Formats: sequence, C-alpha cells, structure tokens
Amino acid sequence: MKLLLDAGNSRLKWGVHDGECWQAQGAVSHEQIAQLTTQWAAWPIDSVYAASVARQTVADAINQTAPCPVQWVRSAAGFAGVRNHYRNPAEQGADRWLAVLAARSLCAGDVVVACAGTALTVEALTAEGDYLGGMILPGQALMLRSLAQGTAQLDRMAGQVTAFPQGTEDALASGVLAAQCGAIERMCLQLAAHTGRPTPQLLLTGGDAASIAAQLAVPATIVDNLVLMGLLRVACES
Repeated sequence: MKLLLDAGNSRLKWGVHDGECWQAQGAVSHEQIAQLTTQWAAWPIDSVYAASVARQTVADAINQTAPCPVQWVRSAAGFAGVRNHYRNPAEQGADRWLAVLAARSLCAGDVVVACAGTALTVEALTAEGDYLGGMILPGQALMLRSLAQGTAQLDRMAGQVTAFPQGTEDALASGVLAAQCGAIERMCLQLAAHTGRPTPQLLLTGGDAASIAAQLAVPATIVDNLVLMGLLRVACES
C-alpha cells in the first residue's frame, strides 16, 4: 500500500491507497503529525510519497513519523504528457504541479485548476498538455489578516457576502471573495483567449473551494485532495 502526504502551509493531508481505491484519508495540523504513527500502523504501507510547501521542521516531522523512507516529489519539466512551462520548475511548489497532473487525469480539454487554501493558486493547462503557469495570491484568511494588521479600523470579523455591501464587516467578506473569484475568472478568460477555444473547465480544491464556487460567474467542479491524486499518479506511473 502507498501512503501519500501533502504538507501544506497549515495542515498535513494524507491518504492510504491500495492500488485500487483509497482506504483512508485525513488531515491534521503540523503539531499533530507525530500522533499519526499508530493510525498509519493499521495498514501494510510499503511506500511513502510526499510533497511539501511547509517549513523544514514539518518535513523533518514527516520523515520521523512515516513508516518507511519518504520519497519527496518535486516539480518537474514534464510528466505523463504534461509539459511544464515554468521558467525554473525547481523553484515551483510541488503542490501546484501535482494539482495540474491530477487535473489532466480528470479533464482531457483545457482546464483551470484553483487550489484555495492558505494561499490561492490558479493554474492553466491546455488540451495539448501545455501547463502555461499560474497565479499565487493570499487566501481568504490571509487577506483578512493583512487588512486587520495594516489598517487602523479593519480588525474585525468578516460579515456576509453581498452584491452591494452596506457595512464594513460585509465589505470585508465581499471584497475578499470578489478578489478570489476575479483571479479565477480572469485566468479562465485568459486561457480561452490563448487557445481560441470556449471557456475551459474549472476545477476547485481546498478548504475555501465551496465558498468560492458559490460566487463564481463560471461553472466549477469541486474535487477534494487534488494534490494527493497527483501524488498517487506520480507514485503509480514513475
């Protein structure tokens, strides 16, 4: 069995796959990683594949907790028919690359991939397999935190999302979500203009995916754990 690990900025997401289906999936804070030893011992895991955008201490905790040596997956210039046009794939977060690889296994045509967590990343992949690159911007919580820390009067809870906010709390909630949706919708338009084809399919993943999908002006499909799916693809096809 394979253990797949996605170490994000806030949490470690994990899954156990037996070659046919997922046997278990979960997520813990970085501080809880050591507690997974007993849980993972329930399966005969013979390989571990991991990707991380977290600090080195998180990777160290994973190495110490994993039931066998960890194979760390990083971004590459190409894999399984997907060509990475990032200028320097070595500097790219592996989570972005793996989400794109997972998207290719789900979508044959043009596709935009948005991962909405601590940060929001928005990637563009053509039907021909050209991963053109993507955007990184703060996630919803980071945007609100920056406003709270950088202004004198905006350190308050966000309110409700409305078309025409008439209170500061609602203005915060609506503005943050509009920024997220705007970036995603812009990438969809840019990819369509680049290819000369209709609006691409849109895949959303991450903790804020549902709130974003509810406000988008384009159709979207929410897919849980895209990065784990990409890791599984690398583990099975390498």
